[in-house]
Amino acid sequence: MAAGKKSGKKSQASNDFLEPLAPTGVSATNVGTARPFNNGAATVSFSLPALSPAATSYTVTASTGQTATGSSSPITVTGIASTATPTFTVTASNAAGTSAASSASASVTITT
Repeated sequence: MAAGKKSGKKSQASNDFLEPLAPTGVSATNVGTARPFNNGAATVSFSLPALSPAATSYTVTASTGQTATGSSSPITVTGIASTATPTFTVTASNAAGTSAASSASASVTITT
């Protein structure tokens, strides 16, 4: 090791050369909306594990196929058919890559 260099774990702020860890604590809430075609929405909240590299964007995927992206929690997914009961997963991304998908949220019944 070169003189003056320290070995060990880098801080969270400087580990953005690694892809983020899978988000945790995923939960969804129905936010029924007056959208055409009887479609509703859900707000999905989540967090990154404490020692995860930073993420610059997140993608939420409903089990019914809709997706939404954003830069922080919560993210609202729209276009979900009324009375659907989807679950949601979240991935986190940065310049180094994309995390594995989170565990699925509990299902939520969508209304309009």
